[in-house]
Amino acid sequence: MSRQFAIIGLGYMGSTVALELRRQHHEVLGIDSDEKRVNAIADQLSHAVIADPSDEKALEELGLDQFDAVFIDIDQSIEASMMCTLYAKEIGVKELWVKAHSDDHQKLLSRLGADHIVHPEYDIGIRVAESLSYHAVLDFIHLGEQDYVVEIKATERLVKQCQSVEQLGLRDEMARVIAIKRGDQLNCHPEAATELQADDRLVMIGKLDALRQFGDKL
Repeated sequence: MSRQFAIIGLGYMGSTVALELRRQHHEVLGIDSDEKRVNAIADQLSHAVIADPSDEKALEELGLDQFDAVFIDIDQSIEASMMCTLYAKEIGVKELWVKAHSDDHQKLLSRLGADHIVHPEYDIGIRVAESLSYHAVLDFIHLGEQDYVVEIKATERLVKQCQSVEQLGLRDEMARVIAIKRGDQLNCHPEAATELQADDRLVMIGKLDALRQFGDKL
């Protein structure tokens, strides 16, 4: 189902988001104050305009409240990002995503009511650190607070210690296996007696501390 998105700021991240949304056959409006950035991507988007994202009147004229979601990635200054976020909320944008440049910027965006705040440097830093610390961690999603979903590769060391899901020694209230991927097969409801094999991909949900303790078995 095609949806409509507006991307304000066509830097590296903004243009990447815009092009991927177009690849998925959505309608995408690209907005930037830099003519070169707009011209470089205009032919690949549904629409592209040169406009000052910190100009409230210019944003109102774009009808941003009619889009399914708006993503703001303004790298010129934090002030411009804040003003654009404020105006977007006042215009009545349905779903607002904003890229944060620092922890303080993230706090301010939260105060302004941004629905989703993307902090790529922080998120990537966490991913790299976890992958370096626990090489078997393939991917993870932060659900907020201390809750995570992680995908872990079952190493030979782990399988030697734990032949089944039950032997993993997990407590459901702290962490549990919610799915096992084995080749092209996906078991969404593994039972306690389900046997484990090396190279299985365990999809787990739980508290960070419990997941880290489990990571020591890998």
